[in-house]
Amino acid sequence: MSKNVKKRKSLSEKFKDLGPAAIVTSAFVGPGTITTTTLAGINYQYEHLWAILFSGLSLMILMEMSGRIGIISDHDIAEAAISSFNDNKIAALIIKGLIVITLFATAFGFEAGNLIGGSLGLADALNSSQWLAALILGGAAFYAVAVGTAKTLEKLMTFFVGLMGIVFILTMILVKPNYSDVASGFIPSSIPEGSSVTIIAMIGTTLIGINLLMQAVTNARKWSGPEHLSDAKFDIGFNVGLGTLITLSIVITSGAVLFGTGVTVTSPIIFSAMLEPTLGVYAKMIGNIGIAAAGLSSAIATPLVLKVVLARLFKWDPNDMKARIAGGASVIFGTAFAAFGTSPTQIIVFASAFSGLFLPIVAILIMIAANNKKLLGEYKNTLLQNILGGFATLVTLGLGLNSLLKFFDNLSNL
Repeated sequence: MSKNVKKRKSLSEKFKDLGPAAIVTSAFVGPGTITTTTLAGINYQYEHLWAILFSGLSLMILMEMSGRIGIISDHDIAEAAISSFNDNKIAALIIKGLIVITLFATAFGFEAGNLIGGSLGLADALNSSQWLAALILGGAAFYAVAVGTAKTLEKLMTFFVGLMGIVFILTMILVKPNYSDVASGFIPSSIPEGSSVTIIAMIGTTLIGINLLMQAVTNARKWSGPEHLSDAKFDIGFNVGLGTLITLSIVITSGAVLFGTGVTVTSPIIFSAMLEPTLGVYAKMIGNIGIAAAGLSSAIATPLVLKVVLARLFKWDPNDMKARIAGGASVIFGTAFAAFGTSPTQIIVFASAFSGLFLPIVAILIMIAANNKKLLGEYKNTLLQNILGGFATLVTLGLGLNSLLKFFDNLSNL
């Protein structure tokens, strides 16, 4: 029994072991999140802060289950789910097919949004053309995805999360919001008419199905055995907690500066513009560095998720050429749209719809696998974990239904 006793890690050792969850945080804190949360602050000030907190906690709950499945069973979500269906060939085909379709649709669509938003921020910061900024960011993302692995890019993503944390949280402090009003925003009250769409959008930009798939793969690679479950929990708590704080800070900043002004939000650049009254000549640089960092980090993380999950799904080598081509192709796709200064609205709507539709399926598969005693033994879900996970899954079902309705609505308007 003595060999199972492990030395308790110090806080500094836990920080050195951070990594996998930073990839997920980098993926969800992107230009789309900046635009959505800025819009929420302008229109509703602090009223919807509770929704961001809720989405962050829901992400932590589902990520913990996904990571636990990877660490204890060394399975990804697809493998774990197929195992739960007794390795049924039809179930395996359906699950793998859904994952492949959604991986490509989501990654390609979101990558276009990441690089368009990031290039707008970089171009504004450098006073350059958008096509040049797009080539710079696209080239950097392509190189990182082509030569990097999940392990090597973990530290880069941790850096980006830290940089965004400094920029956005410091900005929130500098605009001096009314903190008593901010505190009231964490208590759910009546939902103002028309704000449900904004609430759903904010939750939807945080809870993304393919990121949950990634968590099981990266955790299985980094850790093995129950003694590392606490390391994974700390990693999730720190990175997703910081990502949630970054998202909250954007809403608070926009709410403090532009609430009630009626400003129209058409791109993440509005975040830089709104800081000018408070930060003066530094507003443009500070805001645009944050936007460019969010765009680049997401532009690296999204194709990395595609590459890593795809390789694991088909039992390829982690750096298999086929997986690298898939990841690189999504970067080229996004760079092309960003370079021409276009906004592929329908493509992004299509990707969002697929992501929203697939999210409840991922959540349900995670819940099924996390309750598989044969797979996880004593580390299967507890009653409390099932209650929390079940609630989070119900929310994903609501998001999925909304995505479906939105998708058909957009099709009818084509």
